[in-house]
Amino acid sequence: MNLNELNSKELFELVLSYKNEKVLSLKEILSEYNIIPFSINEVLNLLRADPGNILLIDARSEKEFSETSIPHAINFPVLTNEERHNVGLVYKKYSQSAAIRLAVDFAEPKTNSLKKFLEENKAGDKQIIVNCWRGGGRSSYLSKMISDLGYSSKVVSGGIKSYRKEVNKTLTAEIFPYEFIEISGLTGCGKTDLLKSVSEKLPVIDLENAAKHFSSLLGHIPYEITGIKKVTGQTEFENNIYAQIRLNNSEYSVHENPGFPFLIESESKRVGKFNVPENIYGKMEAAKTVKLTGSLHHRINRIIKDYFSDRDAGIKLMLELFRSKEKFFRQQLSKILFDDLILKLENGNVYEFTEIMIKDYYDKRYREKKKTPVMEINTDDMDRASAELVEFYVNDLSGDK
Repeated sequence: MNLNELNSKELFELVLSYKNEKVLSLKEILSEYNIIPFSINEVLNLLRADPGNILLIDARSEKEFSETSIPHAINFPVLTNEERHNVGLVYKKYSQSAAIRLAVDFAEPKTNSLKKFLEENKAGDKQIIVNCWRGGGRSSYLSKMISDLGYSSKVVSGGIKSYRKEVNKTLTAEIFPYEFIEISGLTGCGKTDLLKSVSEKLPVIDLENAAKHFSSLLGHIPYEITGIKKVTGQTEFENNIYAQIRLNNSEYSVHENPGFPFLIESESKRVGKFNVPENIYGKMEAAKTVKLTGSLHHRINRIIKDYFSDRDAGIKLMLELFRSKEKFFRQQLSKILFDDLILKLENGNVYEFTEIMIKDYYDKRYREKKKTPVMEINTDDMDRASAELVEFYVNDLSGDK
C-alpha cells in the first residue's frame, strides 16, 4: 500500500486502525539502538579539517532543507513535505503515538532508496552524521535505518537549531571577533575575482557569494543565467557568511593565526535583499582598505563575462529588468540614454551597453568610501594582482602580528 496515494478519508481510517494495536513510542522503537550524539562544534571542526571524509545527511523535508542547511549537508527526507504535513495533522488531531506510527509507516518504505543513497555517496568510506531540526525524532530514526543497513552514524545534538545558535553567537556579538582588510574599487575592477583567486591562501569572506547576488539592482542576473539556487532569506544569508568564517581553512587561516584579518569586499549595508550583520558592517567601516584600479576596457570585459556569459540569456534578463524598471532608469540616466541602451541590447551590442552603464550609471551612482587606501593594485593582470595582494598580506600585514 502506497500511503501517499491515500485520500484524506483513507488516511483517517488508517489512523483509526492504530487504536486496535499496540503502538510503540519512539523511545521504545530506538531502545535497542545506540544513537550517538555529536555536538555541532565537533561537526564543524571535522568539516573544516576534512569535509570530503564526512557524509552529513539532513533528514528534514525538501522544503526545510531548501531554506537553510548546515554546510556540506545532503538531503534525505525521512518525511517528504506532504508526509510531514500529514504527520503534523495527526499529532494535533489524534495523538503523539498515532503520529509516530504514521511517520514510521511513511519512513520504512524508503529503505531501498536510502541504501542506494548511501552507496552513491560512498558512505562506507566516510563518517556518517545525521541532523534534523532539533536533533530529535527524524535524525534518530534515520540513524536507526542507517544502522539496519549495516552502517554506523552519529546524530547532531540540537540539530540545525544548534548551528543557528553558533551563527547568532558570532553575527550578533556586540563586537565582531575578527578583523578585516576591505577590498574597494569601482565596478568591474575585479574585487570578487581577486578574492576568489587568493581564497586558498588567504582568509576571505565573500558577501556576494553568501547572498548569490552581485549587490546592485542587476546583481541577480549572473547567478540566474548559470542556474545557481537563490538564497531564500536573511537566515540562509547569515548561515552562508558564518560557514565561510567557521570553515575557513586557507593557508593563513584565522583559526590558527588569531588576529589575522579576513579580506572582504567593500559593500553597502545591503547585498541584494539581505542586510549585512551590523557587527560585520561596523568592522568594515573601520577597516583598512586596499583599492583596486583597472582600465575601462578590462572593466567592461569583466562585466560582460559576469552578466553575459550566456549571451542570449543575459540579454533577455537584462531587457526584462530594464523594461520592468523603465521609470527608474529613465530618471537615473535620461530618456534618450535609456532608449539607446534598450536598442543596444536588442541589437546584441553588449560591449557598448556595458560601457555606457559603467560611465553613466555605476561610476556616478556607486561612489567609493572616503578612505585613504593602504595600497593600490591594478587588476588588468589578475595573476600579478593576486601575487601583490598575497605579498602585502603575508609580509606587510601579517608580519606585524
